[in-house]
Amino acid sequence: MTTEPTPGPDPVLARLAGLAPTDVPDLTDRLFDRWLTTDSLIGPVWVASTRDGVSFLRASAELPDDDFRAAYRRRFGRPLRAAVDLPDGLEAALHGDAAATPRLDLGGLTDFQRDVLAATRTIPAGETRPYAWVAAEVGRPGAVRAAGTVLATNPVPLLIPCHRVVPSQGDIGRYIFGTPAKRRLLAAEGAAAAGPPTSRGGTAR
Repeated sequence: MTTEPTPGPDPVLARLAGLAPTDVPDLTDRLFDRWLTTDSLIGPVWVASTRDGVSFLRASAELPDDDFRAAYRRRFGRPLRAAVDLPDGLEAALHGDAAATPRLDLGGLTDFQRDVLAATRTIPAGETRPYAWVAAEVGRPGAVRAAGTVLATNPVPLLIPCHRVVPSQGDIGRYIFGTPAKRRLLAAEGAAAAGPPTSRGGTAR
């Protein structure tokens, strides 16, 4: 009577079994970005982030979760799955802590868009700048309207403070979360909600 040989282990499975957990790539982060809801100075917001930083933020009162995820996928081409933890520094930044600077992921934007947002991020709390200042700051003084369009579609308002950019004429201007929210944010920072743009020295810029 002959005995059939016992099959050995599958070589592929044997190789995987020998890998330490840290050697196995986490495909989840390659397939999905993360999202969650948290509170802010304007109320609850949806926040999406990649491995490189916060990439998208919108007011949850104005956008149901399904619409937020759909908007994110249209804009970035990636699906979202629920996050467990807030990105470092995010909670403090959303509550007005000027020292909090969470990492941002502005990939997918043009150089001009990134430059406009980077210039806007330098405006200190309690101060405002006109759209013309932003355009001049990025070396495109004739592109005032284009700079305004970039700020109107700011992917991460509150973190990049586009509410601090106002028209030169002295009115408050538009805001992605609405004019009342813009007034509240400026008032909370001690900036005038209307009038000429100002620096800490009180001069228009």
